[in-house]
Amino acid sequence: MLEHITIRNLALIEDMEIEFSSGFTVLSGETGAGKSIILGALNLLMGDKADGNLVRSGAEEASVAAVFSLPDTHPLVTWLTQRDIALEDGSIIVRRVVKKSGRGSITLQSTPMIRSDLAFVSDMLFDMHGQHEHQSLLHSDRQRAVLDNYGKCSPELASYAQVYGELEEVKKTIEMLEHDRSRRIQEVDYLTFVVEELNRAQLKEHEDEQLEEEISRLSQYETIHENLEFAHEQLKSSSSDGALSAVNLSLSAIRRAEKADGSLDEISERMQSVFLELQDIAENLRDRLSTMSFSQQRLDELQARLAQLQRLKKKYGPTLEHVIAFYTATKDKLAGGEQSDQDLKELKEKFALLDAEVTERAKVLRDKRTAAAAHLQQEITRRLKHLGMEHVVFSIEIIERERTVHGCDRVDFWFSANLGEPKRSLREIASGGELSRVMLAIKTVLAEADDVETLIFDEVDAGIGGAVALAVGEQMAELSQSRQIIAITHLASIAAKANQHLVVHKETDEERTYTRIHQVDYEQRIVEIARMLSGHHTDERALEHARSLLA
Repeated sequence: MLEHITIRNLALIEDMEIEFSSGFTVLSGETGAGKSIILGALNLLMGDKADGNLVRSGAEEASVAAVFSLPDTHPLVTWLTQRDIALEDGSIIVRRVVKKSGRGSITLQSTPMIRSDLAFVSDMLFDMHGQHEHQSLLHSDRQRAVLDNYGKCSPELASYAQVYGELEEVKKTIEMLEHDRSRRIQEVDYLTFVVEELNRAQLKEHEDEQLEEEISRLSQYETIHENLEFAHEQLKSSSSDGALSAVNLSLSAIRRAEKADGSLDEISERMQSVFLELQDIAENLRDRLSTMSFSQQRLDELQARLAQLQRLKKKYGPTLEHVIAFYTATKDKLAGGEQSDQDLKELKEKFALLDAEVTERAKVLRDKRTAAAAHLQQEITRRLKHLGMEHVVFSIEIIERERTVHGCDRVDFWFSANLGEPKRSLREIASGGELSRVMLAIKTVLAEADDVETLIFDEVDAGIGGAVALAVGEQMAELSQSRQIIAITHLASIAAKANQHLVVHKETDEERTYTRIHQVDYEQRIVEIARMLSGHHTDERALEHARSLLA
């Protein structure tokens, strides 16, 4: 509930602190005393756009700060916890500063926030009735939530939401696969062409390097052959000029010397190794020469193959290894498309089953809501008649709409105050007092179902008096048993029902005007209620009437 509000340098208010009690609080005062300024301060906490003209003359900024107490079970606690904002002694402090420039700041427990966050938080903390744009029950989604709370539809709603969530996940996956499939269909011809082209090429790793080597050899066949043949002749020549013959003669000479000098055995062995190695080289050269041949056809084939590989590297490369990897990936992509088609088929079958289940659970939820709506509209109609709307028609209509996580139903509250007048949606009601009485009736019936604890009523007494005013006061007092009620009123019969009475008035001091507020005790309250009755706080009949109202 709202425990405390501090207003500084806002219009005629220089420095004001208001303590609120639980139950029913009224604010009264002469017209123009400044009650609307207090409402303006609350509007700033509701997220209204700031206006620098609200800042009191001579000040640089205005501020509004409010302290709200919250039970641990309040829905806002979860939102706060998710943002690492902790309660302090079960309370939160919301503060808004407005500078002359129109800019300002918003904090919640010293944590900065934006205006949309402030509007969300304040909607969960208090409702203002009489200021059309701030009434949460005017919105269809809020009406649906209230109906669900009243009808205890949480189990059916949770059951529906679970399957709906699964359905949405499957739907997203299907959309993703269909997008991939559409894109794959567009490129399947290209992928098939690539696979066929590379498959025909029969690529092998490092083939291009091997081709270049072989082409190089064939291109220089004569040079290689001539030099190998010359080397072979120099080794195998039978004349004394041949390398092998010379080494063999040297080896024979060393062996003869070795017989006279045994220390030459190492040289003899080394010479023997040289002779054998040269002999092996000569045989290798002979074999190589015997296998060497030149074919222009072979050279042309190799060059054509290398040109083919170069084209493929230019298209899919830059290296042959990259081309081979691209070939493998393209084949996998084509194969994966077939698997995706199978997955898509299975998901569509699952979607159909979930869709049918969601439809069934949505019907169960609608039936529960329809039954709750029938009872709720009867109770609200009864309350409205008690508030002086003898010919009122109030109904709750449930219209099928596109599926959301909250079901397939749009909930609308419809209302007609006068005989012969057509029903209109609650949001179309123009009369502030009329709307306030509707809200009062709804809030009274929903006292245990709604989670907004603080209700602020303005213009609740517009256009009413006598027995209707008494009924409004009684109903507000009844609602204050479970909710904190704050009402700005000009009717004594309503003010007399409150358990806290605050009076707003103006004072002048040193050529400045100030709006003040103070809580009145029993005797002061008699005087204020007498003023509300007759316009004069000294009228004896009014004073007596005030005492009887309070009694």
